[in-house]
Amino acid sequence: MTTTHDIVDALPVTTVEHARARVFDLVGHAIRRQLWLMLLDAHGQQLPLLIPIDGIPVRPEPGSVRPFAAGINDLLAEEAPGGSVIVALERPGPAALTEADRAWAIELTESFGTLMRLTGLFVAHNDGVAVLRP
Repeated sequence: MTTTHDIVDALPVTTVEHARARVFDLVGHAIRRQLWLMLLDAHGQQLPLLIPIDGIPVRPEPGSVRPFAAGINDLLAEEAPGGSVIVALERPGPAALTEADRAWAIELTESFGTLMRLTGLFVAHNDGVAVLRP
């Protein structure tokens, strides 16, 4: 697959592997602790909006992400009805998932996954990008 940093011309994201590759193309290896959101339309085409959220804690407070997820859901409903979201946790460190990563996976799945379709949930670490599972 040919990758591109031009979101408008990029191929649609239709599988978890496509989503992982897109996160690697746009986020790459971890530099700092933050979340990244990528919104897709109903056909998997990424909207020209990449949302970085910095200043996140090592471990989320339960329910703390839900209000933000509701706002993203509203945006997605308006701009790309039937679309989905890719969420990536960027955090420096090794590839092995930590308890804090799992806490983020639970919080993100419960906050975003109950409101909209998650095309992928990932962690960007020092060595690349991996699927993030609770």
